[in-house]
Amino acid sequence: MMGPSHAATGAAAWLALTHWQSPIAVLHLPAELQLLGAVTTAGAAMISDWDHPRATVVHALPPLTEWMSRGIRHVAGGHRRGTHSLVGIAAFTAIATAAASIQVPIAGHVYTPGQGVIAAFLAAVAAKALRLLPNRGWRAAWALGILVAMAATVLSAGLWWIPASVAVGVSVHILGDALTNNGVALLWPLSPEPPARLWWWQSSGRFRLPLLGRTGSWREWAFVSVVTAFTVVRAVRLVPLAARGVAALF
Repeated sequence: MMGPSHAATGAAAWLALTHWQSPIAVLHLPAELQLLGAVTTAGAAMISDWDHPRATVVHALPPLTEWMSRGIRHVAGGHRRGTHSLVGIAAFTAIATAAASIQVPIAGHVYTPGQGVIAAFLAAVAAKALRLLPNRGWRAAWALGILVAMAATVLSAGLWWIPASVAVGVSVHILGDALTNNGVALLWPLSPEPPARLWWWQSSGRFRLPLLGRTGSWREWAFVSVVTAFTVVRAVRLVPLAARGVAALF
């Protein structure tokens, strides 16, 4: 899938899972964290492509993300391998969990700067993917990151929502790529060969369900258009509730 498609599906998945009508009660969140999480999950849905030198995430917060890309690409073994696997989901979620565990108690309130840092990074990635920031340059990306970091640090509700956002985003990214012709190396570092010629199990251990066809196809754009419409409608409905929730903190 294309970068904006990943971002859109990540945001939609978060809003669907954390809404009060979601069947998964443990994921229900207040409106302000539904909105903030939609932004961070849109960014998290991009980080699996950190293994590609031209990916949006690589240029999100330069030069830091550009340096990190080289190491990730080496460890992952190339594009659509380690970062597009079950191991990739576990690794990214573990990093987010470790960051979220950093707590700073001040005047009876517990702040979580680790969540703020992760949220800042993911928001910058999402803004780049959705073309809300210039393709080049670092000032706008870092400014947005600082604002989101402050919001995430203050609005934190427990230690789980940022790791959950990352897990959902990375999982949605992998699922999206699995719906294209190329498929994903889901069981990396294993590369099991299919026992016979199977359309859903390719050589080198790639799995796919190519309902969307090639990347950037009309089917992908049609699917993402529906997803985007859902996201916009749900987000607009949440804005007044989120504003009241934030105002209640002051």
